[in-house]
Amino acid sequence: MSEYDDDDDLSYGGGGTGLVAMVLPFATAIAALALGAVLGTAIGWVIKPAEKVEVRVPRDLTAAELAEACAPQVSETVDELEKAQSRVKELETEVKSRQARVEELEAKQRKPSGGGGRNLAAELAQAKKDLEEAREQLNIAEAEKERLVVELTQTKQKLAETEEDLEEQIEKTELAKEDALTNKWYRFLNDAQLEVCEKGNRKKLGKCRETVEANLMSPVRRDKFAHCVRSGQAVPTVHELEKKATLPDFSEMINEEAKQTKGWYVLFCDPTLPEKEEGFLNEEHLPG
Repeated sequence: MSEYDDDDDLSYGGGGTGLVAMVLPFATAIAALALGAVLGTAIGWVIKPAEKVEVRVPRDLTAAELAEACAPQVSETVDELEKAQSRVKELETEVKSRQARVEELEAKQRKPSGGGGRNLAAELAQAKKDLEEAREQLNIAEAEKERLVVELTQTKQKLAETEEDLEEQIEKTELAKEDALTNKWYRFLNDAQLEVCEKGNRKKLGKCRETVEANLMSPVRRDKFAHCVRSGQAVPTVHELEKKATLPDFSEMINEEAKQTKGWYVLFCDPTLPEKEEGFLNEEHLPG
């Protein structure tokens, strides 16, 4: 391990932390409420050396999953309303037709000749009865249509409220991902300081830790670290290079110009591997 004789102050480079068109846009929101228990897992480690904290993060459902779960419920109600509307139109046409027949028979009955006699009177009575039946059926169909319209309106309101809840949950999920990545970053910095700065008095240890952190917290190294986490590869680690050993792939020396970090390197990961779709947030959220 490295020992240090230089007590000069070192700079610290760290940083601080129709109807279908009306209803279907809300389909994904109500499904998210029903399926909100589906969770994925993201692990975040806090900076304390001996403690590990598991952060559980809800998995974002895909649009296809949400649509598939919600479409049958919405489509059934919409189909019922469309059928009710068609039934109302049919009955409205029927009522007009029967009303015209009643008026026609009444006009015949009013003629001076009074043609038709008892047959005309019976035909008119039947026509009036048929008209009343059609009107009753129309009233029932209109009431059913109104019920379905109210039901869809209430559903629309509930979907809007659920959509707000979903947006809030997504925000919480993103924050949880950010926390997990940030915790891993701090854990990495802390472990690196403990690994490199093992010996020395209090003042030398303090300077050593400042030097290690200042060199690791550069934007470039921070971005490399974030890529390793978001691509699902191993979290970067710090090692001391053995004599005559070759530097491993995807690694780089911390700073050969500083005595505290001379001979130490960071092992990163393969930068060409793609990041996961449900990975952590961008490295811009990391302090440094």
